[in-house]
Amino acid sequence: MDEKCKKILECLSDYMDGEASEELCKTVERHIGECNECRCVMESLKVTIEMLHSLPEEKIPENLEKSVLNKLKKILFK
Repeated sequence: MDEKCKKILECLSDYMDGEASEELCKTVERHIGECNECRCVMESLKVTIEMLHSLPEEKIPENLEKSVLNKLKKILFK
C-alpha cells in the first residue's frame, strides 16, 4: 500500500459519512475507481456499517450507566 492509498483510507470515514469536501470526494472516487485494494476496503467498510445498523439497539441498564458515569467523574474531577 502506497502513501496515496494511506491518505485515501484516512479520509474514507469522512467520505462515507458525507462530511468530506467536494474536492476530497472527487479525489476519493477517482482513486477508488483505479485502486482495487482501496475499493475492497471501502466495500468491506460499507458492509460492516450496514451490519451494525441492522443490529437491534440495546438499552444500557440504568444502574450500570450511573455507575460508569460516577466512576468517570471521580477519575476526571479528582
